[in-house]
Amino acid sequence: MRIFISYRRADSTYHIGRIKDRLESAFGNKSVFRDLDDIPAGVDFRSVLEKETHGCQVMLVIIGPQWAGITDSVGNKRLFDPNDFTRIEVETGLRGLEQNRIMVVPVLLMNAPMPSPHDIPESLLQLTFQNAISIRNDPDFNADIERLIRDIRRWRGYAEEDIAVEYFEPKTVHIAEGKFWMGSPAAQGGPGTESPEHEVFLPDYRIGKYPVTNAQFEEFIRDTGRLVTPNMGWDGQHSPKDRLNHPVTGITFYDAITYCQWLSGRTGRKYTLPNEAQWEKACRAGGRTLYPWGDEFENGRCNHGAALLAPVDAFPAQNEFGCFDLVGNIRQWTCSLWGEKRLAPDPDFTYPWKDDRRNDLNASRQVRRVIRGSSMKDDTALLRCAARSGQAPDDAGLPGARNGFRIAMSV
Repeated sequence: MRIFISYRRADSTYHIGRIKDRLESAFGNKSVFRDLDDIPAGVDFRSVLEKETHGCQVMLVIIGPQWAGITDSVGNKRLFDPNDFTRIEVETGLRGLEQNRIMVVPVLLMNAPMPSPHDIPESLLQLTFQNAISIRNDPDFNADIERLIRDIRRWRGYAEEDIAVEYFEPKTVHIAEGKFWMGSPAAQGGPGTESPEHEVFLPDYRIGKYPVTNAQFEEFIRDTGRLVTPNMGWDGQHSPKDRLNHPVTGITFYDAITYCQWLSGRTGRKYTLPNEAQWEKACRAGGRTLYPWGDEFENGRCNHGAALLAPVDAFPAQNEFGCFDLVGNIRQWTCSLWGEKRLAPDPDFTYPWKDDRRNDLNASRQVRRVIRGSSMKDDTALLRCAARSGQAPDDAGLPGARNGFRIAMSV
């Protein structure tokens, strides 16, 4: 995600550094752009501003006491100059708001009032109807900035609500209800199985913060007496002690579903496998980037290329929702149906995605299920959020690319 901070130096410079630091702490070091301070010397700042304002997902319009009233050398209000950069930034953000691709938030500093419609040009009028948030000086600054962070996360589809869990129960994150973009545009050159890109509405749900670990699965094995298969790589009925926090692998679809049924019975909560839309929404974190963290592959974000599996928390969270190990370590089951053929889904299960019989848990064993995520040995193209494939539900995966899973919970 990219957050653009629009502000006037003469009006609010003192607070901008603190605001940016807190936002980067919440959303990542490369998530925030603030005009000239983030533009290298010798670069045409006009082109950079145009790129950043068009590419952001959130625009914060920082409004101090003098924001609307600052004048040029001859006394004309700068906001009424069509070439004023602050005006151009906000106009760009409001156009993105109309297209439902940018969140525009007026941020009122130091008890500044929202400008009246008479104080701004008509092209900025919509700004006065956007619900504003106030950021005050200490001792209120921390509480105000936390509210701003929470509201950004909610707009992006993440509800930051923890629930208490048992020692054996996977932690989950709450994904708020709403629409997201699923699949890949044909222009990106991805396989036809990922097209067309389309909007999907999902009710709110919870999804595993991490894939299910060996330690969590071992509780299920002990409680049910289920036999461990050689594909899992365990020491008999016990996970190797040095791999308790690694993702459980060598799991069939039916192993994963049986675990979810057991977990529901032990906790009284409604656990199952995520459908592939739930998995992709959690992976995209409200955005439309190629990878969970952005449009460029970044070393150090996952276990890709390693010789051995990594613990589920060996790398930082892969997106702003706080989900770990989505890609680059293990492939993960969903409950969604793919079809009987390996290379392409059946016509009933192609996109656009629908919440229909493609999520039938009792479908024939001949029908493949959708696998999401990717193993450490997969090509980087399979680390994309939209990448999908089908696998027989009795298949635990190949050596070095065994299947695992993460859980979903109804709320």
